[in-house]
Amino acid sequence: MKTLNKLLVIMLATVFTVTACDDNAANQDEMTMPEIIVSDQGTMNGNMVTISNVTATQDGWIVIHRSANSGSGPMVPDIIGKAMVNEGENQNVTIQLTEGVSNDETLWAMLHIDDGTIGEYEFNGENGLDTPETFGQDIVMESFMIMQTDPMVMANDQINKGGIFTVDVNAAEDGWIVIHASNATNDGPQVPEIIGKAPVMAGMNEDVQVMLNEGETTQAGDILYPMLHFDTGTIGEYEFDGNNGFDGPALSGSDIVLASFTVQENTSTLTANNQDVDNNSITVDVESDTDGWVVVHKSNATNDGPMVPEIIGKAAISTGMNNDVTIMFEDSVALEDGETIWPMVHYDTGIMGEYEFDGVSGYDNPVIVDGNILMTSIVVGGSIQPSVTAADQTVENNMVTIEDVNTQQTGFVVLHMDNGEDAPVVPASIGHASVQLGTTDGLQIMLDDGVSLSSGDKVWAMLHTDTGTIGSYEFDGSADSNDPPVFDVFDNIVMVQFTIQ
Repeated sequence: MKTLNKLLVIMLATVFTVTACDDNAANQDEMTMPEIIVSDQGTMNGNMVTISNVTATQDGWIVIHRSANSGSGPMVPDIIGKAMVNEGENQNVTIQLTEGVSNDETLWAMLHIDDGTIGEYEFNGENGLDTPETFGQDIVMESFMIMQTDPMVMANDQINKGGIFTVDVNAAEDGWIVIHASNATNDGPQVPEIIGKAPVMAGMNEDVQVMLNEGETTQAGDILYPMLHFDTGTIGEYEFDGNNGFDGPALSGSDIVLASFTVQENTSTLTANNQDVDNNSITVDVESDTDGWVVVHKSNATNDGPMVPEIIGKAAISTGMNNDVTIMFEDSVALEDGETIWPMVHYDTGIMGEYEFDGVSGYDNPVIVDGNILMTSIVVGGSIQPSVTAADQTVENNMVTIEDVNTQQTGFVVLHMDNGEDAPVVPASIGHASVQLGTTDGLQIMLDDGVSLSSGDKVWAMLHTDTGTIGSYEFDGSADSNDPPVFDVFDNIVMVQFTIQ
């Protein structure tokens, strides 16, 4: 127990007499000694502190005081929390604080009796009701220190990144960061309604992405208010409605922990010209207000817009000017001369550095400028036309040679025997070799073990894609088989016949 300083003794002397006669002292000796046991701690469960043990000589109150300005004792009669206790031993008494507390702040737990209106805390330092419990001439109280993060919300003016805003949050406890729109007079948040939320953990939470609720939109110039709330009631479910007492706003002292920021206009631009496909890629220029992605979509069925959410290539972009961004197409992509494709700019939200747009999750959404998706269409030319060239030849070292192969994606050149009617025997093959995107000259293909070719045998070299396990030839002739043959613009299989000499 702590001994009251002289100032506190003088104040409380106006309420009750601290002198005790011998009989009263004897009675206290016969009773259980009043005691408070409390440890240094952080708040929990929505700004609550826990008193490990309270031993009371009669029903009463355990109350929490801040420290006096002098730091030598409690500030009385003001309290920031209270809980009823029963006569005898009370373990793990939780007290809801009515004000926020700071790291390294000293609080005082003080035991009071309940001698006025039972069940109503009435001590005000003057009325003589619910006075502090004493032992001898000492008030029963203990100090303890708060050890936790000081709550804070920080947010810069920013663009709406596809329905996501970013804030930094220092939280004393696990809770929620929610976003409120401005009220009707535009001088504070509209509560209890929210337009978005995200969970936060106790401690520092950097770059928390708060996703707007479905159907919520913002405009440039809007002022938004990110506010920190506790997570009480059902854990993991945001329940604050202003009435039920759950998930209330976090406090710093008596102030709600919140910030404000202004939604900025997105001025990003995308420039892309009609061009030849070079090494299975195109280039574009992007001036971006935020880190993100530039992706390429094929045209939809009516050729009047992009096919989404599927993409055929992507490249990361940074805030600022991005010149000559190279977008490499996926290996399985085949573009025809004169085909229309759609470069489009997306935000990078969710997992940074990972493209996640699927039209459902809400991450990496398309950039919106002046109410429109930031995209354009271009026509490509110069695409590699798939072909295989092979001359009549002899077999050397159990290998045949394909003069050159042109392919729009990684694949295989596969050897098939002739069926006697100038057509290949499929799906059976007698050898294969991998080819990469572009042109391959002098491709040598080893015949499979046990295969022997004689003069006059006709062989087919057929181009296949590599769509299954990369590097493993898996075509079995079925309609949905991996590694199917490649077709040219006339819908013919790309293959050539040659004769063994």
